[in-house]
Amino acid sequence: MRVAIDGLHLFGNYAGIQGSLARLVQALRSTFPQDELVLYVPRDFKGPPAPTGDSGLLVRRTWFPGRWRTIRTLWRNMRLQSRTYADNCDLLHGPTYALPGFVSKPAVVTIHDVIALTHPLFCTPGSARLQQRLIPRSVAAARRVIVPSLASKEELLRQVKGAVADHIDVVPWGVGEEFKPIRSLKPLSDAGLEEARAALNLPPHYVLFVGNIEPKKNIPALIQAFFAAKMNRKLPHKLVLTGQMGWKMHGLERLIRTHKATDFVLFTGYVPQRVLPALYSLADLFVMPSVVEGFGMPTLEAMACGCPVVVSSDAALREVCGNAARVVPYDPVKPLQPLREAIEELLTGPSSAREELTKLGLARAREFTWEKTARLTRATYERALAQ
Repeated sequence: MRVAIDGLHLFGNYAGIQGSLARLVQALRSTFPQDELVLYVPRDFKGPPAPTGDSGLLVRRTWFPGRWRTIRTLWRNMRLQSRTYADNCDLLHGPTYALPGFVSKPAVVTIHDVIALTHPLFCTPGSARLQQRLIPRSVAAARRVIVPSLASKEELLRQVKGAVADHIDVVPWGVGEEFKPIRSLKPLSDAGLEEARAALNLPPHYVLFVGNIEPKKNIPALIQAFFAAKMNRKLPHKLVLTGQMGWKMHGLERLIRTHKATDFVLFTGYVPQRVLPALYSLADLFVMPSVVEGFGMPTLEAMACGCPVVVSSDAALREVCGNAARVVPYDPVKPLQPLREAIEELLTGPSSAREELTKLGLARAREFTWEKTARLTRATYERALAQ
């Protein structure tokens, strides 16, 4: 099988969707070496997400950088499909919501979420308008649709007229093998742990969030709930927020100053993938209070590293975490109280609660592998070609 993959989003710092795409390409190459992949990438692509010299991966660079969104969209619509014909590809996979405007070749599209349709205020106005057009059109053009969670599938069926349940495959993301408790990386003594902490400039005790700092992540609520817990229980912890600063977050600094929390709310910015296992492993608690998600990869990464996890009651997060995370219900009267109480209980209550979450989390994370993701994705390719 020769598969064309739209990799036009592979530029800049890989996070979320870009990271999952790079991992998928790696997993497809290692799991199905008999197949050939043709990856179309922008000029500033950082390098092939597969071993150097892999003859089964052909990287085609465009003449423009990935940050040129308008040019990127035009090239996808007007040139991508003709390139796949020239490269003798059997199938086209659009892994980032989009397919060309006209598709005559067998095609698969991945819709990671429909937040632009359900919560457009959580997207930039330009992204919301673009995805509101792209998602229904791409779903209609594709022979098969991939979503990362059952929650995303159900929302897609509700929001996109003409979407067919039998044409949608749930393919969860995996967890990289490097995500494991750093204490399990022998030899690593307690002194080694402290060296890792010092190298990352981390406080002795902290609560962690990992992800893009953007509206849907509900960061202001996390800061306020953490502040209330710290003051109420005199916690020694700090709050570490790791990820790229997104749009509409300019009010965070004002919020932190208002609460006089400058000394115990730390922004690390983007952190390379290789650093994340230590960051998760050294945290006392990981919290993801998102209003809405399509999957929530950092929750599984934290679990795989032995860090207990707290999440919001978002359907996708509950599905991904199963019974291995503390789920915080939404209280419209006192929206911060359930999160504050969960943080307090897990940081100051009996250690057995944290230990149980750690045990459940390690087992849950082992259910998600990139090899499994690759096998399910290839099964989708086969269905699309046979359809």
